[in-house]
Amino acid sequence: MHNPLSLEARRLNAIHWIVGSAAVLVAVSILGALALMLLAARSLDHIETLDERALVERTVQRTLERMTRELTSATVWDDAYAATAGEVDAAWADVNFGDYYHRYFGHDLTFAVRRGAVIYASSEGARAPAARIEALRSATAPMIDEVAARAAAARRAGRINLEGVSTASGLFQAADGIYLVAASDVIVEHADLARTQPTEPVVVLTARRVDARFIQGMRGDLGVDGLALTTRARPSQPHVELRDRAGRRVGALAWPARDPGMSLLLRAAPWIGAMFLLLLAASLVLFVWLSRVVASLSAKRQALVVAKEQAEAANVAKTQFLANMSHEIRTPLNGVLGMTQIMALGELPPVQRERLAIVEESSRALLALLSNVLDMARLEAGAVGLREEVFVVEDLVEASCAIFSGAAASGGIALGWDVAEDARGRWRGDPMRLRQVFGNLVANAVKFTEVGSVRVSAARSARGLAFEIADTGVGVAASDLPRLFGTFSQLDDSSTRSHGGSGLGLAICRELVELMGGAISVDSAPGAGSTFRFDVPLTRA
Repeated sequence: MHNPLSLEARRLNAIHWIVGSAAVLVAVSILGALALMLLAARSLDHIETLDERALVERTVQRTLERMTRELTSATVWDDAYAATAGEVDAAWADVNFGDYYHRYFGHDLTFAVRRGAVIYASSEGARAPAARIEALRSATAPMIDEVAARAAAARRAGRINLEGVSTASGLFQAADGIYLVAASDVIVEHADLARTQPTEPVVVLTARRVDARFIQGMRGDLGVDGLALTTRARPSQPHVELRDRAGRRVGALAWPARDPGMSLLLRAAPWIGAMFLLLLAASLVLFVWLSRVVASLSAKRQALVVAKEQAEAANVAKTQFLANMSHEIRTPLNGVLGMTQIMALGELPPVQRERLAIVEESSRALLALLSNVLDMARLEAGAVGLREEVFVVEDLVEASCAIFSGAAASGGIALGWDVAEDARGRWRGDPMRLRQVFGNLVANAVKFTEVGSVRVSAARSARGLAFEIADTGVGVAASDLPRLFGTFSQLDDSSTRSHGGSGLGLAICRELVELMGGAISVDSAPGAGSTFRFDVPLTRA
């Protein structure tokens, strides 16, 4: 017969074993769940770092590719070939190389080399001595020789235009910093010019400095906080090494690890401790939740990569379109303007002279429209910078009004200006952008005023200077005011409207004023004229 105590002891031992096994299972489950969550967090952190590295590397490479396309927009050109054949036309190069690459694309240095010697150089859009770029020229000498050799071979083979252009790009270390550099030879579009004006290959280089402004732009585009240029990154820190064309290390782009997975795990730790007795359910819920978070972050990251690539593709297309439009329209248009000016010097019957004046006026209007489109594209792309210069406010206002005095006088409109006594004198700001805003606003006031006057005034404000352009023109209805500063906005979009225009002038004014940190507004009523006001933060010089 079995002993009841022995049977009870075995049952108790069985319960202890079950409880102990459950405790071990709970402990193992806790450790396993923590290990799985830690592994998932580390994996997420690793994926995040890899994605950020890929984005930074791709952005640097695509910047070099974009710079090459921007460079060839002015080197694959008959005019460029003619201007650099023999002694370089420095005035032409100032406009079409130095100013063009700096103003429209933000390039810092541009220079041209023939047979190893610098024949033209510009810095920040202005002509510069060859010594200014000597350090970069010396660093890029092997690439210059490579492009020149390929260009000579292409000429011997009779290749011209885009099919024959020779290009190269890369990162270079100079004495004053690291540069992204693109190089291209100057090549003709038509073979006749190459036969009549043979010359040694001219290699044009354009460069962007990898400085704080460039890094800030990358940081904003990629959403990588703390991105910075460093000479040597820590092994544990996420970074991308920058190497020149020879494979030499010139620096690194590094940023602090964000570790979204570990941050997420730390935030979940109190809940894990609080739900210790409900381990299985809590572990499952947290694991599923973490899996969803990982999937969501991965999906968002993938969407960001796709959106970034689409935006880059759209930007490349827009840049190429603007370059082509600038090249294809401005060149023949300048030819038309030049020919009309030459014809106007000759003896012409009054009827033909009047028609010639109409041709010249229409050509200038088309050239102004093209400039507005390019300015608006640069403003929307954030490629417009401000210069801080000293200017006299009354001289600026007077000069801006003088441009339109003839048009106002011919229309019988009184155009006057006034600067308050406390606003007169020297100020520090960007006078070129202020003149551009004045030009658009005064031009509109004169254009839309048939009888009466246009008055321009300037006064001191709490922020700096406040400007006002008031006219007695047709005015604008209150319902139309919200869209007055819109891009391509025309209040009268009919084909029979009495006043022409692209609808870009006021949009450019708004973008420029906001870029300077100011604000622009308008008060208007039909038949009562319009008053445009803008206030910009300026300081006394």
